[in-house]
Amino acid sequence: MRTCRRTLLDKALNENISLMQGRVLDIGGVKAGNRGRFRPPKQQTQSWEYVNINPEAEPDYCCDASRIHVEGESYDTIIMTELLEYVESPSAVLEEAFRILKYNGHVLISVPFLCPIHGDWELDRQRLTETALVELVKKIGFKLVSIEAMGSLFSVRHDICYAAFSYAAKDPQKFYLKLMRMLLRLFKPFCLWVDAKCLKGLSKYINTGYFLVLIKAKNN
Repeated sequence: MRTCRRTLLDKALNENISLMQGRVLDIGGVKAGNRGRFRPPKQQTQSWEYVNINPEAEPDYCCDASRIHVEGESYDTIIMTELLEYVESPSAVLEEAFRILKYNGHVLISVPFLCPIHGDWELDRQRLTETALVELVKKIGFKLVSIEAMGSLFSVRHDICYAAFSYAAKDPQKFYLKLMRMLLRLFKPFCLWVDAKCLKGLSKYINTGYFLVLIKAKNN
């Protein structure tokens, strides 16, 4: 949990943990090796299954997120964290989520915005603004419960620097880069505090990304 964005994502997931009920499908998630501190609340769910195209992630369904081989209206909750930036067609993935979600079920989504290209750069395809996200989910038929801009100026600057001193560097194991990462970890709580207490108004324009809560309502 070294970036501000990861900390903010864990916070958003925990704040919405009550929505994770019944059969849960985590699209793009992995069973082991999660980067953050959030852990699925399996004690309050019937099942927690995974979709991933990478067989090494040991998914329950090893397939494309736009073509999941399950019946319609099968799941009560769908989780999609840091996924839509990777896919060729976000609309196709969201349409598939709509198909397999039960009515009155929730979808929890996170997407990066002012965030460095991921380490697996060859798969990182796009960034979406708040306007684009709202238009997209409503067009498919979801009701938007909430959309939250995550962090602001200090978090964005922190995470850009972290990328520069870690996976984007030619040799991340150099001593001075390790030192810079250590200093950033110490500085991170201050960055999060400033954004939350002093710069929240800037988050509409400058943020690390968004967290959305959607519902498949019968009467939108």
